[in-house]
Amino acid sequence: MTAPLSPADHAGAVAWLKANWSTAERPLIPTIRERYGAGAIEAVQILREASPHRPEVRK
Repeated sequence: MTAPLSPADHAGAVAWLKANWSTAERPLIPTIRERYGAGAIEAVQILREASPHRPEVRK
């Protein structure tokens, strides 16, 4: 089991994936896990936050 990323590291992973969405190595989950040391669930959270396909949240 891996320790959770710090909020700054999590935000950095999201920012990196947003900036590199089209060029990041696939599959994305293993890439995020290897690059940032994230666990599987956290890697999915990062992917969901960074995805350009994510619907905008209305307030």
